[in-house]
Amino acid sequence: MTDMLLTFYCAAIDRDVVADALRRQTSAPLHLRDEQVLGRDFGDALTGEKVRGALRRAAIDLIVEAEAVSILVGTVADARRGHPVRWHSMAVSARGRIA
Repeated sequence: MTDMLLTFYCAAIDRDVVADALRRQTSAPLHLRDEQVLGRDFGDALTGEKVRGALRRAAIDLIVEAEAVSILVGTVADARRGHPVRWHSMAVSARGRIA
């Protein structure tokens, strides 16, 4: 089976809601990080973010089997969050653990 790196990008205020929804659905480790996004796509921006020209976002990464991607995207879509969430997935060609 193909492992996929699945990343969700959400408003910083929605990070815990999205992470909790994912944790209820999968046992895969979640990697959370805060991000500042610069750009011209302000369709998801709050008023203050539009003024500053920078979006505060959280990224949530997890590695799952390909068959789980659509289930987890649906889980985030159904979560009680306040703002849009963007996502993407990429095939993982190799991975491991170094002790």
